[in-house]
Amino acid sequence: MSATTSDAEVVIIGAGPVGLFTALRLGQAGISVIVLERDDGLSQFPRACMFYPQVQFALDDAGIYNDLIEKGGGFRTTGLDIRLPPLLNSDGGKKPGQLVASFPKEDADKFRPEGPPRRLLDGTPAISMLNIPQSRMCQVLMDRAIGTGQVQVLFRKELISIESDGTVQGAAEVAIAVKDLASDIESRYTASFLIGADGGRSKTRSLLGIPFPGHTWPEKLVATDVWLPNEEGGPVTTTLLMDPVHYTILSPLSPPLPGQVSKWRCTFALNPEDLKSKTDEDFLLESYVAQHYDRAWVGSRPVSYKIDRKATYTVHQRLAANFKKGRCLLAGDAAHVNNVIGGLGLSNCLLDSVALSDALIMILREGKPVDPVLTMYSDERRQVFQFFVDPVSTWSKLRIQSGELDDWFFRCLSDTSSPSFARYMDTLENFWPTHIREIAKGL
Repeated sequence: MSATTSDAEVVIIGAGPVGLFTALRLGQAGISVIVLERDDGLSQFPRACMFYPQVQFALDDAGIYNDLIEKGGGFRTTGLDIRLPPLLNSDGGKKPGQLVASFPKEDADKFRPEGPPRRLLDGTPAISMLNIPQSRMCQVLMDRAIGTGQVQVLFRKELISIESDGTVQGAAEVAIAVKDLASDIESRYTASFLIGADGGRSKTRSLLGIPFPGHTWPEKLVATDVWLPNEEGGPVTTTLLMDPVHYTILSPLSPPLPGQVSKWRCTFALNPEDLKSKTDEDFLLESYVAQHYDRAWVGSRPVSYKIDRKATYTVHQRLAANFKKGRCLLAGDAAHVNNVIGGLGLSNCLLDSVALSDALIMILREGKPVDPVLTMYSDERRQVFQFFVDPVSTWSKLRIQSGELDDWFFRCLSDTSSPSFARYMDTLENFWPTHIREIAKGL
């Protein structure tokens, strides 16, 4: 069966954080948006949960930061610790392993977990993260996007085909076919622009025929949302544990108050050799997961824990050959994917949202030319991945696995007056976010 055409200025495929943040910013500019999501609701899987200051500033500029704190339960932690794994202590428990390096922290007496995000107004370097599970971020983003009166979010809608991608000279719209998975009815949607924000397995990217070169890392990850006791010497901020095989990321999902139980995201790597003989179900057995809590968590034994969610993930490092085709765009994981060490992934994806929504606002509301602005978006964001996100995330992973403590990056974190640290901060602050309005001034 088929239904009538539905129209909006922008149609977005995917109701994840990238699609919803892009929709919010477009809706705030008075642009009509339809977001189409194949699933029957927002994803609850244990995914990203830590966001760099550059993203916090963007969320604050969009007027959403306070909602993420007050309604989403978000909070800030300062710094990011890199340690060796915990060691046995005299009473049979475990004590923290050696602190190898740490991102610079805010002064303890001035630090505020609720924010606002910290800018370097006093010249003192510090890197503080916003901690909030992706699922709760998405709920807040969706509520605010719908609240603009310009955005619709429709679930159980599957992209079937792209009938017109806007590549024909003079074309001013795109057209897609979408199936309602509840009724099996197909509908036709038209829009000035289509955005594929539908993840690493993007149907949009596939239908557009855009290559996705790169590689898949040999190991998988297990991510768990788990309640754990905060005992003396335990982590107080996101912590990376160095290990050649089972490297681990510990990131708080609720404020890690000493002496209390709080929620953590514990993510650990699997041995690639084990993948040859075991299934994902084997790795998600509670008995197996508990072994890694015993390996990675500081405190008395046995470790007391309560698991809320757990999932396995394949780890990719890939970049789409182009982020645009005609009037169709890619953003977020549909455009690029990288490993999780260092937490650059979703932060980078949300910076795509800022650049792309600004590009479309300039086109739809300010009269900027379509092709030069969209080409600029694609080129600039691809360069960010090629020159920053890809090499930094790759070497962050290899560094954590190598076990080598005498490393330039570790040294520069301990000497914030060094040229190396200055270059790193300049890249974070001035290259990673794409200031597309500034770049497009001459158009």
